Amino acid sequence: MAINGKELARMIDSTHIATLATADEVDEMIRQAKEYHFFAINGPAAFFPHVVAELKGTDTNPGFGCTRWSGADPAHCKAYAAKWAVDMGAKEIDMVMNLSFFKSGMYDKVVRDVRTVKDAIGDRSLKVIVECPFWNDAEIARATALVIEGGADCVKSCTGTEGGCTLHNIEVILKEARGRAWVKAAGGIRDLETVDRMIDMGVKRFGINYRTAKKLCDEAGLR
Repeated sequence: MAINGKELARMIDSTHIATLATADEVDEMIRQAKEYHFFAINGPAAFFPHVVAELKGTDTNPGFGCTRWSGADPAHCKAYAAKWAVDMGAKEIDMVMNLSFFKSGMYDKVVRDVRTVKDAIGDRSLKVIVECPFWNDAEIARATALVIEGGADCVKSCTGTEGGCTLHNIEVILKEARGRAWVKAAGGIRDLETVDRMIDMGVKRFGINYRTAKKLCDEAGLR
């Protein structure tokens, strides 16, 4: 499906979560979101109040991630952060599956970790990142099943900090999800060919770095 730029923007969560992200870069991400009407933006958690204030009255949602990249924060800390963000105006929450629990085979704790956050945010959408680059196909499928069991509304492929996702990764997630949760592709998505193929596969949303998001929407608007 050759999507146009306006349609693509409404499928993009524009992101900038680099460790050294600056205030000026966050403001540029906000400016772009207002111009392109991205569905959401996700920046460093410390800037969330500023993002909420700047996006008030726009059609872009302020996104919030309630975990560090390892997902190893205690569940009650994730839940507290998620509820704080929801109270401030977050419509969706991103979290990383507890990767240490999963690697240890502590699958019941993986499920409970997700459930704790979901219970804290109620009907707000919970997007759970399974971090595909760490796992083989069987592990990606199992992680997908576990986070859905825990209450994930969306299974998200990667943070992008450990590498990108592949078309095959997305295929494995979609096959296991079986419509029980929608799928967001994130990490290493840099060209329209990949975007088009993922949309055809069934991906509903993309997490893309704010600079690349602008570039892709510009390119899509020209074809």
